[in-house]
Amino acid sequence: MSNKKVAPASEKPEEIQQEIIQQYCDGEPLAVLAERYGCSVRSLREWLRQERYAQVWQLPLDFMPNSEDFEVRHAEREILAPIPPARGVRRVRAPQGLPNYLARLYDVPLLTAEQERHLFRQYNYLKYKASQLRDSLSPERPNLRVMAQVDELYQRAVKAKNHILRANLRLVVSIAKRYCSHHEDVFDLASDGNISLLRAAEKFDYALGNRFSTYATWAITRNFARAYQKRISQASRFRNGQEAMQDLVDERCHPGVEEAVQQVHEANVSAIMGCLSARERDVVAKRFGLARHTSPQTLKEIGEQMGVSKERVRQIEKVAMSKLREAAAHARIEFTAA
Repeated sequence: MSNKKVAPASEKPEEIQQEIIQQYCDGEPLAVLAERYGCSVRSLREWLRQERYAQVWQLPLDFMPNSEDFEVRHAEREILAPIPPARGVRRVRAPQGLPNYLARLYDVPLLTAEQERHLFRQYNYLKYKASQLRDSLSPERPNLRVMAQVDELYQRAVKAKNHILRANLRLVVSIAKRYCSHHEDVFDLASDGNISLLRAAEKFDYALGNRFSTYATWAITRNFARAYQKRISQASRFRNGQEAMQDLVDERCHPGVEEAVQQVHEANVSAIMGCLSARERDVVAKRFGLARHTSPQTLKEIGEQMGVSKERVRQIEKVAMSKLREAAAHARIEFTAA
């Protein structure tokens, strides 16, 4: 018979508690753990139950709701099926001059639109299922088996998200290269851009029909532009007097700032224009002169180019503007076009 002192796990040092939790998750039997750490099996089981419950409620299970997809009978089999095979995707070579650790990102194949939608649908569905299970837990006596299922679903969701992120890391590098002139700067910018990519994946609503790369480009570019402007603002704080005022005027006209602002504008436009048909995009682009070095055109001019009446162009524009307002509201982009 063991002479070890029996004490509740809750009174153990924090590092010992973490050891117990890890070993239990690795499959160590409760009886073995109780003997090893001088606890009763019953008290250890109850302590682990509450610890697991607290951990489960810390999991980030927010998801993009899509009840039309998620609650359809037999939808789970389709949603959780393996990713569809890629069709018609050509391998892209890494740009010359990139460091090896960045060039290797180009070894990961891009996702097709079908694969991307499948993964985002799967990612959100897994968190939806995990959230439902977590809500069913009793705070007084949470079921250990159900909590294990919640954790498993969450880990599968993370795996789907990581697949999406890996396939889009080269997008971060391509945007980062616009904001630096030396390769040693690319890595730092790419690290910041990866955070923006992660947040974009968590907020992206696949049901709108847009490509994730469009939304992610907007998010990453906006972050880089803000960071660039912040560095200029911080630098100006170290100056004083008339020199600081003059520098501030010069910085406002700095071509880098103007370019950053322009890129954010273009990314915003691209992000919401993806919801339009090709014809609607053509009308809106011509109507408001969205392309660089172009001027807005009248309804009559656009109609003559398209071979339709002025009234028909007006109708297309009206439908397109309605779609754009809805997409802009979802993406939290300021949209002021009439």
